[in-house]
Amino acid sequence: MSSSRSIALLGASGLLGDALGRALGGRVAVRTYLNNPREGGRRFDARSSPVADLFADRPFAAIVLLGETRIDVCARDPAGTAATNVDGVIRVIRELSALGVLPVFTSSDAVFDGTRAWSTEEDPARPILTYGKHKLEVERVMASLESPWLAVRLPKLLEPVLDGWIGDLAQNKVIDCAIDQFFTPAAAADAARAIVALIDQGARGLYHVAGTERLSRRELLQVVVEEYRKVSAPKASIRECSLRDIRLAEPRPLDTSMRSVRGAPPLQAASVAAREHLRRRLTRA
Repeated sequence: MSSSRSIALLGASGLLGDALGRALGGRVAVRTYLNNPREGGRRFDARSSPVADLFADRPFAAIVLLGETRIDVCARDPAGTAATNVDGVIRVIRELSALGVLPVFTSSDAVFDGTRAWSTEEDPARPILTYGKHKLEVERVMASLESPWLAVRLPKLLEPVLDGWIGDLAQNKVIDCAIDQFFTPAAAADAARAIVALIDQGARGLYHVAGTERLSRRELLQVVVEEYRKVSAPKASIRECSLRDIRLAEPRPLDTSMRSVRGAPPLQAASVAAREHLRRRLTRA
């Protein structure tokens, strides 16, 4: 018999997996990893490992975080990364559904082409990134399932971006920063709590979970600089540019800001969450 509250975390060895583990506490039924072990975790390969072998007692839901999330890696090896991001993830989702476990798929704002602001769940998804195309393929398969499902589109998570800039500001270097890239970023802990809340509220279908503030990359960097100056003088200089001036494996969408018209829990504004994270990091430095 399945537990009414337990939730499995599949592919949970990264930032969001850690945040979900903290948000769920003792409700974590099992936590898997592929290449980055976590204490108490179990190794699981989305391409081949049987899902049923993970559970002694069937959990209520499983949050699927599996796959390659590095955008440039997906661009350089679309077929190789699709073996996990698409084929493997779809296999896992189908097996979860067959077992009576609610699949919760973590999708991305990368499903949008970047030509509009504040995209909602009702707006057409037209990814230009390989990574976004992978995510949309899985979303479409989930929408065809006869059993219940939940897919959550997430924005850029703040922590890796902020921590990278903290390191850069301590060096004598030039930071190229786009003034024409916009998003609705969120802290990992906020996103994790929202995902758990949606599951507990009985949400089904597609939801956007994103910060309430649309910021450009340059505006977000300014928040970092202002907090950094309270502790130390930045050594780096900032060179404003277009996102199109930065060499990348694939052109990035310019505006992936999102909002929910389906009633997803509101998240903290990005500038507020960023300042809180920066104060914690900078006071420990």
